[in-house]
Amino acid sequence: MSDLPQRTLYLNNLNSSIKKDLMTKSLKTLFSSHGKVIAIDIIRSRHLRGQAWITLETTDVATACMSKLQGFKIFEKAMRVQYAKEENDRVAKFEGTFVPKEVKAARQKKRKEREEKIAAAKAAEEEEGDAKKQKTEVSDGAAVGDPDAPPSKRLFAPSLPAECTGDMLDVLFSPYSGFVRSTMPRPGLGFVEFLDAEAAGRAKEALQGFKLTPTDDLQLFFGKD
Repeated sequence: MSDLPQRTLYLNNLNSSIKKDLMTKSLKTLFSSHGKVIAIDIIRSRHLRGQAWITLETTDVATACMSKLQGFKIFEKAMRVQYAKEENDRVAKFEGTFVPKEVKAARQKKRKEREEKIAAAKAAEEEEGDAKKQKTEVSDGAAVGDPDAPPSKRLFAPSLPAECTGDMLDVLFSPYSGFVRSTMPRPGLGFVEFLDAEAAGRAKEALQGFKLTPTDDLQLFFGKD
């Protein structure tokens, strides 16, 4: 069952030959001596025998009952007591906080949709930020093709041949560990992003001067993070 203290207890090893009404009354009498009983549920089927769920007024009462009644013999069988996996719905009804399953499902659906919208907005914001960075690098003469630029997680390829595409950059860089994505804001200009500067540096070292065409070598520089 569960190690998390709560008001609902799970009972097993009960004598299944005893009638349900008699067992319910007996359990209520036994547990009521330690605190108020909110609900008792005994479910009997082909695969469920000798089991019951009992909900007490407070967690402290439930804990005390589990301690004092563990192994207590009722109808000649030693009862086993554990915390249940989750609270009985009757607890919520008793406290006036009960929410039907259909309402819970609808709320969870709305919450999930809201979280997805927030995630999409965040991704769009990050993409817009990356686009602005790329625009800055293109217009900033100091950054374009600067061999002394400090290491960063983004590589800058300023002199790509006209036939080079984003898909070609993906094929070229994706085998390297840490590859995230490549973008081409305009023909002849590419950016490649990695998880960190170390991964970008390894790819830069391996592919610097790579023959893209018989007359065009790949020139790579560190961009701005």
